[in-house]
Amino acid sequence: YNMRTKLIYIIGLWGCLSLFGCGDDDNLSPSDLDGDWYVLTDSEDPLDHLRYTVFQTYGVPVFYNDTIGSQNRGTDYAGLPIIYYEILNPNYSIESSTEYAKYELSYDREAITTGVEFIRDEVLPRLVSSKLYPRSFLLMNKLTLNASASLSHEECAYRGMMTSCVSLVEEIGGMTDADIKRMACEIVAEEYTTYFMENAFSLLEAFLNVCRAEVTSVNLYSLSLTSSSTPPYVADLKEYGFLSYNKESQYAPASKRVTTVTERMDVVDYVTEVLMEDDEAFETKYGSYEYVMKKYELMKTAMENLKAALK
Repeated sequence: YNMRTKLIYIIGLWGCLSLFGCGDDDNLSPSDLDGDWYVLTDSEDPLDHLRYTVFQTYGVPVFYNDTIGSQNRGTDYAGLPIIYYEILNPNYSIESSTEYAKYELSYDREAITTGVEFIRDEVLPRLVSSKLYPRSFLLMNKLTLNASASLSHEECAYRGMMTSCVSLVEEIGGMTDADIKRMACEIVAEEYTTYFMENAFSLLEAFLNVCRAEVTSVNLYSLSLTSSSTPPYVADLKEYGFLSYNKESQYAPASKRVTTVTERMDVVDYVTEVLMEDDEAFETKYGSYEYVMKKYELMKTAMENLKAALK
C-alpha cells in the first residue's frame, strides 16, 4: 500500500513540474549571447548599402573593419557595462596560436568601395558554387604572411578559418585590367585550393604525383635543394615542374640553395593559372618546360572534374 501511495505521489509531483515547465517554455527567448555576426543589414550609408547588396546576392559578408560587432552583456559587479566585441581573426586556428598573418586595414572609403565592387564583379562570379565561398572577406591595405618568422612576404590573399583576407585595396583603383584579373584569380585560387585540400583531395593525386614521383624518384615538395643534394639545385625550378619557390625559406641563388613549395602552394600556383583561362599565354611562357605543361593539363582536368562535381 505504501509503495502505491509513493508511486501516486511521484506521478503527481512529476505532473506538476511538467505543468510549470510548459508554462516557462512559452517565455523562453534566445540569450543573444552569440548573435550571427555574419549577417549584414541594409544601411543608408552608401558603402554599407553596397555591402548589403553583395550579401543579398551571394550570402557572403564583405568587411573592412576587423571589429564586426559589439553587444551589451549587462553590467559587472561595479555597475559598469560589459561590452563584448566580435573580432575577425585571420589567424584563428584550432592547431596553432602563432600570428601567421599580419595586416593593416584601410580607412579610405573610396578605395574600400572599389574593393567591395572588385569582390562583387571579379571574385565571387569566379566561384562556381556556394560550397567554395569563405565565411567572409576582410578587405585590407597590406597583408604580410609568415609574419612571426624572419622570412615574411607580402601577398594579396590569404584564406583563414574565420575570413579570407583580400589585400592591396588602395591599389585596385589604379590597376590595369590584366592586373585586376590576375589578382582576382589569386584570391579565388585560395578558395578552390581550400576546397580541394579539405573535400576533394583525390582529384589532385595525378597532379601531385608528377613532383612526388615522376620528375625524380625523390618527392620534390618542401625540399631544400643545394648543389650537393639529391636531386641537385637547379637555377630554374620550372625544370622540376614548379612555378615558384618557397618564400618562407632561404632563397640564395649565389650559394645554390632554394626550398621548393609545399603541395598547397603548388596547387594555388596552378589553380591561379588555370583560372586565367589563357592557354596560349601560358604555353608561350612555359611551353619549353615538359613537367610544367604536363601539370597544367592535369590541373585543368582536376578543375573541370571539381566544377562538374560542385554543379
